Amino acid sequence: MEEKLFGQTLPTESARGDAIIDMDSDKSVLILIEHCRDMKQQETRLRLITLLLLLSCMALFIFTICAVLWQHGNSGSNGQECAVKPSPAYSKQQSICPTANPQTNIQKLHVDLTSVPVDNKPDGVYLKWHDNFGGQHIKEETAIVIPEDGFYFVYVRIALNCNEGDRFYAELRNWSDSYPVDRTEMEAWDGCTSKGENSVFMGQLLKLSKGDNLSMWIGQGYELISTSSFGAYLT
Repeated sequence: MEEKLFGQTLPTESARGDAIIDMDSDKSVLILIEHCRDMKQQETRLRLITLLLLLSCMALFIFTICAVLWQHGNSGSNGQECAVKPSPAYSKQQSICPTANPQTNIQKLHVDLTSVPVDNKPDGVYLKWHDNFGGQHIKEETAIVIPEDGFYFVYVRIALNCNEGDRFYAELRNWSDSYPVDRTEMEAWDGCTSKGENSVFMGQLLKLSKGDNLSMWIGQGYELISTSSFGAYLT
């Protein structure tokens, strides 16, 4: 319905409401269309970027395969050339250097000795020995001669036949031409508390020099010894 005001015709309230609703609907449709258009453009860009990434990965993969094949081919050809015609420098080196490692040909010292039985057993003397192995390093049946500088484990085992109250004392002595005074490297005391068998053991890692002479000196109780062993090996 229309109303007249001062000779003019005005639209009613219901007519104005219909016009506003029509305008809002058109605006929503336009916004939706623009949103769909933007999404389609973004999807197109993403597809293009994905395609470029796939092409880049494929190119990198092909390049890597070609590089590996090329390197393998060069190494194979170099190996064939070396097999057919070795270089003069390599031939000279082969003729000068032995094929075997010289370190594997060096045998480390290992001496093991057993005491020589004697009838007369006075105190204050050196034990005499015969070798189980390593006899080339024995001097005058009494000393182990060290052939080279190094760390050696030296051991002595002495078996005793004790009576109650017996006493035993022994020293491992070291001397050399460069230092002729005897040096005591190890010593052992034992006091027999009962009759029977007993044993004395000495063992120590020693830093020794070439030419050192190791000997066992019995200070007391030589007559108690039944058997003994003496040895050294390079560590």
